[in-house]
Amino acid sequence: MTHRFPRHGILGLLLIFWLCLPVTLYPTRTVSAATSPDPALPLTLTLVPHLHHFKNGLTLVTVNDPYSPTLTFQIWYRVGSRNEHRGRTGISHFNEHMMFTGTKKFPHGKLDTLINGVGGQLNAFTDYDFTAYFENVAPDKIDLPLAIESDRMTHLLLSPDQVERERNIVLEERRNDYDDPTQKLVEKVYSTAYAVHPYHNPVIGWERDIQHTTRRDILNYYRAHYMPNNATIVVVGPVDERTLVKKIRTSFGDIPRGRLDKARIPAEPSQRHLRMTVVRKPAMLPITMMAFHAPNFRSRDAMALLVLAQVLSGGRTSLLYQDMIYRHPVAVDAEGSYDPMTADPGLFYFYAQGLPKTSPPLLKKRLDAVIRKVRTTSVSPDLLESAKKQILTQFVMNQESAFGMGMLLGMMSADRIPMSYLTNYVQNIQAVTADDVVRVARSYLQSSNETVGYLFPTGPVRRPSFSRPGRIVR
Repeated sequence: MTHRFPRHGILGLLLIFWLCLPVTLYPTRTVSAATSPDPALPLTLTLVPHLHHFKNGLTLVTVNDPYSPTLTFQIWYRVGSRNEHRGRTGISHFNEHMMFTGTKKFPHGKLDTLINGVGGQLNAFTDYDFTAYFENVAPDKIDLPLAIESDRMTHLLLSPDQVERERNIVLEERRNDYDDPTQKLVEKVYSTAYAVHPYHNPVIGWERDIQHTTRRDILNYYRAHYMPNNATIVVVGPVDERTLVKKIRTSFGDIPRGRLDKARIPAEPSQRHLRMTVVRKPAMLPITMMAFHAPNFRSRDAMALLVLAQVLSGGRTSLLYQDMIYRHPVAVDAEGSYDPMTADPGLFYFYAQGLPKTSPPLLKKRLDAVIRKVRTTSVSPDLLESAKKQILTQFVMNQESAFGMGMLLGMMSADRIPMSYLTNYVQNIQAVTADDVVRVARSYLQSSNETVGYLFPTGPVRRPSFSRPGRIVR
C-alpha cells in the first residue's frame, strides 16, 4: 500500500501515483497575501490554514477551500527512518505496510473496498522525517477517513501471517531498488555522505534488517510512536470548520496521550574531505552525482540556496543544462536540487546522465566547471530574475491542489517548520541578491564538503528505464 517518489527539493515532490502529480515542495498556498515581484504574476493568496489543539496532544490543521471538488484527509506521524536504530532500519516503512493489514473493525482488505466504494483514493508514504496516510474523498464522506484513522491509530492487529506476507512484499521492493542502477547510486551517495546521522540509511531499510524485524519489534514501534500527541491531521477542501472540530473530538478525543520518548538523533559531524563511491551495474547510460551538505529551513541561507539551485538546474535556461547539453554536449540530462524542508540538514545535489560513451569522470569535469563559474562569477541580472520568477510562478501554479496544500502543511508540521516560512516566503525569495548566490555557492559547494557518486554501466539492462536521482520516499 505504499508508493515511491523522489523528494526532489523545491523543484518537485513527485508521487508515483497519478493523484499526487500536482504536489511539489514549493509552498502551494500561503497564509497571507503577498506582494508580487511582477505585475503579471498574481500572488494574492487568500486561503488561510487554521490550527486547533486538542487535550490529548493531537493537532488539527484545516483549510476551507470551497471550490475544491474533493476533500483530502491526511494524518501525519512525526516518525520516519530518522528515528530508527541500527539493526532495525526500515521499521517505519514496514509498520506503514502493516497499517493496511487490518483491525477488528476494518479487517484486511476492507479499507480499499470502503474507499473505492465512495469513489475515493487512499495511500500512504514513509520519509526520513515522517509517515503519512491519506484519504481523498467527496466532502460528504469525511466520516469514513475519520473512522479509519482513529481506529488504526490504536487497534492494529499485526497478525503474524500478515507480518510475513508484508515482509516478503517489502523485501521485493528492497530488491527492486537494488536492481535499479540509479536508485542504487542514490543510496550509495547518501550512505557515503552521512557517517552517523540516520539519513545514512535508505528509508526502506537494509535487507538484513528487514529480514530480522519481528512482530514484537513492529508492535513496540507502533505503540511508541502512533499516538495523538505525535500526530497532525490536515484537512483541505470544502469544510465546515466548527463541525469538523467536533467530529475530530468525537473520533479522536478519547484516545489517550501517549508517552513519547525524546528522539536521540546523532548530529552529523562536518565533512572535511572529498568522499567518493562507485556503482557498477547494467544501466542505460553513465551517471555522475555530486552532493554537498547544506542547512535546512532554519538557516538564513536557505532562500539563497533555493535560488542557487534554480540558477544551476532550473530547466533549459539553467547553467547546467546550457553547459552540458548545448555548449559542451556530454549529457542528455543535467539537473540538481536542494530541499530546505527537512528536520535536519540535508544535501544539495547535482547529477548528469551522460551520452552513451561518456565517462562519469568527464561528466564530473563539466559539473565542476559550472560550479566553479557560479562560485567566481556574479549571476547575470536576467538569469537571477528568471530563476526567482520560475520559483514564484511554481508557487502560484500549485495553489489549485488541495492535496498539495495538505502535503505542504503536513510536512511543515512533521518537520516543525513555523508558519513564517510561508508568510515570508515571497519576500525572502525576492530579497536574494546575486551576491547572496555567489556567497552560498562559495560556502557550501566546496570539495571538502562534497560526496561524488559514479555509475559505470556494465552492460545493457533487461528493462530500460531511467529514474531521476533524488531522495527516495517509500
